[in-house]
Amino acid sequence: MKNTTYSVINHSTQLKRVALFCSAIVGAYSFAQDDSEGDEVFTLSPFVVEGTDGYAATNTISGTGLNTPLINLPMSINVVTADFLEDSHIGEFTHALDYNSSISQTGRNHNGRTNPQIFSIRGFRNSTMLVDGVLGGASLPMQMIDRIEVVKGPNTLYGQAEPGGLVNIISKKPSAEEGGVVRAIVGDGEWRQLKLDYTVRAMDDKLGVRVMTDNKEFNGWRWVDGQKHDFKGVSGTYDLAEATHLDFLVAENDISGFPTQRATWGFQRIATDLNGDGDTEDTVNGIGEASARYNNTFLPREYVSSTAENIMDHENFWMSLGFRHSFSDRHTLQYKYNFHDLHNVTTFREFNTFGTDGVAGGLDALDDFRGRDEVHTLNDTIQFESGDVRHQVLLGVRKSERYNRGGTYRLRATNAAESAIRRELEARTGKVFRDFLSRDEVLAGVPIYEEDVPSPEELLTFGVRSNQNDLSIQEVTTFYATDNVYFNEGRSNILIGVRHIDLEQRSTLLGGAESGSVSGSDMNFQFGAVHRINPHMSVFGSWADAFRPQNTIDPNTGEFVGPQTSEAIDLGLKFDGLGDGKLSGSVALFRIEQSNVFRSDHNPVTFINDTAITDDLSEGFEFELFYNPVPHWNIVAAYSYIDAKVVGEVATGLRLEGATPHRFTLFNSYTVQEGPLEGARFGGGMVFADGPIQQFGNISNSLVVEDGYTTFDFFARFPVTFGERDWEIGVNVDNVTDEFFVRSRAGTSEARQVLFSLSTDL
Repeated sequence: MKNTTYSVINHSTQLKRVALFCSAIVGAYSFAQDDSEGDEVFTLSPFVVEGTDGYAATNTISGTGLNTPLINLPMSINVVTADFLEDSHIGEFTHALDYNSSISQTGRNHNGRTNPQIFSIRGFRNSTMLVDGVLGGASLPMQMIDRIEVVKGPNTLYGQAEPGGLVNIISKKPSAEEGGVVRAIVGDGEWRQLKLDYTVRAMDDKLGVRVMTDNKEFNGWRWVDGQKHDFKGVSGTYDLAEATHLDFLVAENDISGFPTQRATWGFQRIATDLNGDGDTEDTVNGIGEASARYNNTFLPREYVSSTAENIMDHENFWMSLGFRHSFSDRHTLQYKYNFHDLHNVTTFREFNTFGTDGVAGGLDALDDFRGRDEVHTLNDTIQFESGDVRHQVLLGVRKSERYNRGGTYRLRATNAAESAIRRELEARTGKVFRDFLSRDEVLAGVPIYEEDVPSPEELLTFGVRSNQNDLSIQEVTTFYATDNVYFNEGRSNILIGVRHIDLEQRSTLLGGAESGSVSGSDMNFQFGAVHRINPHMSVFGSWADAFRPQNTIDPNTGEFVGPQTSEAIDLGLKFDGLGDGKLSGSVALFRIEQSNVFRSDHNPVTFINDTAITDDLSEGFEFELFYNPVPHWNIVAAYSYIDAKVVGEVATGLRLEGATPHRFTLFNSYTVQEGPLEGARFGGGMVFADGPIQQFGNISNSLVVEDGYTTFDFFARFPVTFGERDWEIGVNVDNVTDEFFVRSRAGTSEARQVLFSLSTDL
């Protein structure tokens, strides 16, 4: 545990709402009991989605908080199944959503910050990743993931809903049968990995315990590279009684090594005549022509600016405890406690932007961040009938508390005061620090990765802190209710959701003085409708809004910025089991408006944040198809078109960060059914992304874009028997053509990676 001071504020109004909420539960439960004479009792496992077979999922837990068929939900939800993750990916979470529509990575992995897993969904940057429906998903290890559910658009269940959607990780639970698998993986870059996943069943099958470990080391392919991952976790379930169940999860993940994605790439300033008047002396759409900034054109792909003395040390701890009791087939109560604690320390050296003279100034820095999430969730699900109308009601309350503290300590060569400190450190230690790096030196192969850099202790002691903020606290209390109402002989249903949010944010400076606070509350709604044209096809539409207070001050007025609001409309078609059960998927049109958006993005040229308040709009189309043309051949294809940009009076036309105008993905696998290769499985896929893909969310960096890329992946699995044991030999080739591109914010793609695996069931 980290030594951090925390506090909780109790509000009498919240206590009153809790009382009203409990009364509503009792009233609804009484109504359900009174109507027990209905013709049909429909039973669900309301909080559990069983494992899927193949790439196509039929049910989801994320849309309503209940186990619900996808075809019955008036929203787009993409489910990345365990089978798909197993076939397509042996690596880190960064690549887990590469084959999803309307989504792309916009954060650099292992960059020292508290939450590196940041994505753009439908054009809106999503900074909230959930684990089992609650906060706490930074640096999530793949070993802990059973499936990934991407909910598109705002949703009433999850507090401060992101307008584009959210990523919800479903963690692994004990398997129904005792046993497991052990897998060894080796490959390029001295990749060495050993994974264990084993379930124990005991106490007449009342107790299930799943043990998961993952130990990985690799040295990478750049000048300096390499990391070590150590994960261990235990999840469990226990049946206290026939209708009463407990579950728990405890996991720890430690990552150490070199901060690769904090030091891979530098930008370039190239004087550009943007308005065509024959000179480069003007400012056009907020961009100074003389210092127009682009992705670099000359750095070798194996370039890193840091040295072997730079370090990364990330520690993450998760814990969850759950209780579920079923009063009847129609009424289930669930409580869940989730806890996540992290401490990330990273040192790095950057030569961020090469100027028009081909020279870049140096920066040595230390990032030291601590964070903690605690979430309490109480859900009550009630199912009842009223005449010919059936209801699935979820009533819930969630109390979440997030604490972050830490900062960046830096020494810049281009700052006179900080440069003087660098000289003093050199005199004290005998080290020699590089202040400037030129294009000619890079092209000449100067081994900059062997040079001296300040140690973490030296940066912490002598470095200049980038800001004086210390502790930030966010407390959110959410009350929510949804009702999935079926009528018209079950062919139609509507989903009605309402959410009330109370949010308080406050921050303190170093020394304890309060630096700012903001509080707010709002009521949000969600309305959707589904009509099943036939048993295999449905049309849907949804309309929802979202609210997010912003703990920021408008630099022009000195006042706190009002809440950010959004409104989203979805229209689409879903199909399941068409063509003799071979085809399923969805098609959707969407429009999302977001207002009063406070944009604040670090400008690496000025080292001052660029700020603006804008209105944003994203419109687009997406489809996802699952096709099994013959047994044991799985095909999944996805396409999305997104037109996402700023539409207000400020920064008009700026493309939203990470929004890919055209994105097409295809993945498939085939299992041989007979002959000498019986049981072998082959497959692979491609990702085509057509730019321009905006890399940053600020005006001055609007020319920093990725033009597009196409990548291919391949895998194969072969069953063999030796030593009286069945084994599986596997090979994965990621980025087969060795395509090089910028994934996000100077975070570059990985080189072609060949991995071999050997596994056996235990």
